[in-house]
Amino acid sequence: MKVSKQVLLVFLAYYGINCLSNVYFVFGPFYSASGASPRAVGLFLSIFYMAMIVCRPLGSWTMEKLGIRRALIGSSIISAAAAAGIALSLSDPAALLIFRAISGISASVFIVAAIAYQSMILDARTRGVGFALFTTGSMLPMATIVPLSEFLLTRGHSSYYLWLPVPVALICLVISLKVRDISAKAQEKPVWGTYKNMLCCPGVKTLYLTAFLMSLADGATLCAAALAEDRGVPVSWFMVSVAVAAVIIRTVGFRTMNNIPRILLAAPAAGLMGLSLLCISFSSSWISFVIFGMIFGFGIGAGFPTDLSIIGDLLSIEYHPKATGSLLLAIDLGWVITPLIFGSISPLLGASGAFRLIGILVLAGASAVQLFCWMPLHKCLK
Repeated sequence: MKVSKQVLLVFLAYYGINCLSNVYFVFGPFYSASGASPRAVGLFLSIFYMAMIVCRPLGSWTMEKLGIRRALIGSSIISAAAAAGIALSLSDPAALLIFRAISGISASVFIVAAIAYQSMILDARTRGVGFALFTTGSMLPMATIVPLSEFLLTRGHSSYYLWLPVPVALICLVISLKVRDISAKAQEKPVWGTYKNMLCCPGVKTLYLTAFLMSLADGATLCAAALAEDRGVPVSWFMVSVAVAAVIIRTVGFRTMNNIPRILLAAPAAGLMGLSLLCISFSSSWISFVIFGMIFGFGIGAGFPTDLSIIGDLLSIEYHPKATGSLLLAIDLGWVITPLIFGSISPLLGASGAFRLIGILVLAGASAVQLFCWMPLHKCLK
């Protein structure tokens, strides 16, 4: 089987697992309408990413021990079972959280395996373009599965909505069965690097900090439905524009991204996302949601593949599984912290005030990291 076909299969698998997680982007208002408190909604959204944080090292270990194919197959099966459990447990908050956490564990293993595959198979020349195209799989669900989910809920088809993640997970399983391990022809067992040596490499800690700031902004998309409801605008205007802009920058605009040193692009991309959150908190029209959604999309569209590509720029291949898992862990932190921040301060400041606070924090942090970390490192590497 050709490498290009394998890349396509893993891309489709990556798109599928992101569809599964993005179904729950509109779960918050639905859960609130069922009688759940804002804190309960925030906990449901966050526990998925809490589980992912705990299990990112597990994802790296699973891939190293079992290989990509078996890691994808096993996590697809668990994802389908967890999605069914969520659909059956709406009236049982404890069971709902348990199944949501299990879903986070399985998604963590799946995503680490898929992304590490790309990092290992792409060389320095194709890495930037490859990740730019590959990571459209994390944005396309916003323009596909999220509007579909919102449509099902607005038309009163809540049962279809709750069970939608199950067939999505089964599609991931079918695709995973066709994936071949990279090392299938290798006779020698690979020797993997250690976390200690990896963290000693220049720029690695700065990369993780940058990814964390980006994730604080990105995690706000989990709360965008609440902001949209507060501002009286359908959330799909924001979600679809984010996805469209991210896909544009990762396809049409990837050559522009290649002309900028990657280590100088990561922090400004995160800052652009923070600026978008700050601006959208003052918006009450669909046009504003589209404009600032596009700005947000350009930020995440450039930032995510850039961060992933920097792994290959800073580290040799024996560190890639652990580096990928660790980077995704840093990214997951924001997805846990942001909904908790939002759930805690939105009763005091309102949804708009919470978005303003998060936006200012990300914008200021990204500016500081660019000025004091990335720019000096770039000068040293020139």
